[in-house]
Amino acid sequence: MKPIGILGAVLCGFLLTEGQAMGSIDPTRAGELGFLDVTAPPFSADATGQRDSTKALQDAINHARNHCMATYFPPGRYVVSNTLVCKQGVMERRRDRAKDPKLLAMGLGTAVRSLPCLLVGSRRGKQRPRIVLAPNSPGYADPKKPKRVVHFWRGSVKDPKRAQPNGSFNQMFIGIDIEIGTGNAGAVGIRHRAAQGSGVQDCRIDATHGYCGIEGAAGSGGSHANVTVIGGQVGADLREAQPAPTITGFTLIGQTKVALRYGGYSTLTAVGLRIESDIAGPVVTTSANAGGKDIYGQLSVIDSSITFRKPGPNVAFSVQSSLYLNNTYVRNAALVVKHSDGAELKGEPEGWLRIAEYAHGIDPPNKRLVHQYTCPVYIDGKRQDGRTFPAQTEVATPPEDLQTRHLWSDTFPGWETPGAISVKDAPYNAVGDRVADDTAAIQRAIDENEIVFLPQGVYAISRTLKLRPQTKLMGLHRSFSMLRPVAVEGGDFNDPANPQPVIRTADDADGQTVLASVGLTTGVPGAFLVHWRAGRHSIFRGVNTSCYFSRTPTPEAPALRHPMVLISGNGGGRWYNFHSDSPGSPHPDYRHIQVQGTREPLAFYQCNPEHASSGTEMELRGARNVSVYGLKGERPTPILLIRDCDHIFVSGYSGVAIPPDGESLVRVEGTPNYTIANLVDRPMGVRGNAKAWHALIEQPRSGKEIRTVPLERPVLYRRGRPLRK
Repeated sequence: MKPIGILGAVLCGFLLTEGQAMGSIDPTRAGELGFLDVTAPPFSADATGQRDSTKALQDAINHARNHCMATYFPPGRYVVSNTLVCKQGVMERRRDRAKDPKLLAMGLGTAVRSLPCLLVGSRRGKQRPRIVLAPNSPGYADPKKPKRVVHFWRGSVKDPKRAQPNGSFNQMFIGIDIEIGTGNAGAVGIRHRAAQGSGVQDCRIDATHGYCGIEGAAGSGGSHANVTVIGGQVGADLREAQPAPTITGFTLIGQTKVALRYGGYSTLTAVGLRIESDIAGPVVTTSANAGGKDIYGQLSVIDSSITFRKPGPNVAFSVQSSLYLNNTYVRNAALVVKHSDGAELKGEPEGWLRIAEYAHGIDPPNKRLVHQYTCPVYIDGKRQDGRTFPAQTEVATPPEDLQTRHLWSDTFPGWETPGAISVKDAPYNAVGDRVADDTAAIQRAIDENEIVFLPQGVYAISRTLKLRPQTKLMGLHRSFSMLRPVAVEGGDFNDPANPQPVIRTADDADGQTVLASVGLTTGVPGAFLVHWRAGRHSIFRGVNTSCYFSRTPTPEAPALRHPMVLISGNGGGRWYNFHSDSPGSPHPDYRHIQVQGTREPLAFYQCNPEHASSGTEMELRGARNVSVYGLKGERPTPILLIRDCDHIFVSGYSGVAIPPDGESLVRVEGTPNYTIANLVDRPMGVRGNAKAWHALIEQPRSGKEIRTVPLERPVLYRRGRPLRK
């Protein structure tokens, strides 16, 4: 069967397979779905690049934010001459509301974190839409005074002019390229230092005529992914970042000074990083920021490659803080790493060298810290004498999928994909007003279609939505397309003793299920949010999970013991920006997320379960082949329990989570093969006795319990021979 294209699908409603409608959403109806078309009146931005569109785009961004819409860029070239400011919400609390009473009635746009800026590009063209900085734009000439083309930020409530990046929530820049014109030597493509739910994705920045591609890192449940920077003095300047930032699938090519700089809170985890350089390096640098009260600059680099195009005295890394490398390839480097304490890791001056694993701990400077942390290496429960895990190296070339194994494909589905349908269209006719029960409409859409789109709205759900192995259920944004369970007579969510999920996937190892850009929230004791059983090919991307229960349980509403998100059976896949920061249930067995008995490869690219009132935030129980790239938590609750598992990998913890005296941030029981790298929390503002608890406690299958010494923050804690799939 030949594809018939968008227009043909719309006109004839062709049937792809029996029971699966083949249609498409008319792009001229974008506004009905929650997309504000920047080229449509009254904004009328010029997509041909003939006129300056700065004001039109800025007005569109502000209007879309205030009305819980996505700022949508159709295919084209948009010329600007000044910064596009993407400022979250408004800062005066009484005015932190959306502008549309209908949105307020359904619960959208009622707080500052639900008024983010969301900029998305169309995928209908052969190329992504481009924002182009006009040649010789005012204020962009001096590299010593960098100026941004696009700037995401949030102001403080007390001082709206002062940035508060830890409150910059849910702000996204997706599927738009940036080009810096000539005569703009001080231009930065985009600045986006942010927290939960935020990030830059699917973006190519041509900084050949500018200073830097991307500035500021997202962490704490946010991250950047699939970003390419061409040229510039600096590719990615991530010296300012939120805790435990993660970058996935970054490509940095042809920078003239340095490809990647880091110096943010705790550990940056870079997975699928690719660098190509014509300079001698170092191309990756970290700084410890000795004058601050926090711990800065730790770095983990995984499944990555660095290529010096010319052999010579090249240096790949120059670092001032702890470093961990895993499956990283370096070509034509005399030195792979130069540490600030004098340690070095030699490279292969002419050819490829694979570093299977390497770690070197550097204790943070103690000029203003309350306590002196140390960064040792533990192998099989024993603290090593030195701070180095000797490099395991071999001469080898990188595999072709070294980076792409961590990313979604270029054909990732969306509302413009042929065959996508809107649940608000006939014959489904979902309402999305928070009142009408939309269960039957959405379930029918899922049963009859592969790609199901949830436009702007809050959808009341009374029974579990059952996803098929190939279902792609997608929304406008995690703050703008919400699923909300309700307890009604005859529904699934009436029994707190037997809670049911709002969404349950098929139990299929080969399932290609996608759940993306949707918000899930509950305060119903008989409902949890997700039961995930789709395998390694599935994707969970940009989904918010929030649960609000009474801290004082009653017989009618007992404390929930069930996890809010459960991954079991054949559950696996790639999970991007998982975030749950609600109080949850006070029951000690409650978990924000639990992985139970799985075998399929499962990877989290930034994982932020926090603020739970229970025994621990996240639990892996009887699971295998789980990787976590960036883990962040808060509050006096342990972050992670690993029990009776195998082949577990965790890189880059941060946060201000302080466990009770005698307990630990991470506890591992009965797990023969696992790796935990760069386990470093933030000491600033910490309450409690930091000398009375442990970063990690391990109970091996045989032998005595092992506890890291208080104030130790291991650069590497490894047992057995763990593998990553």
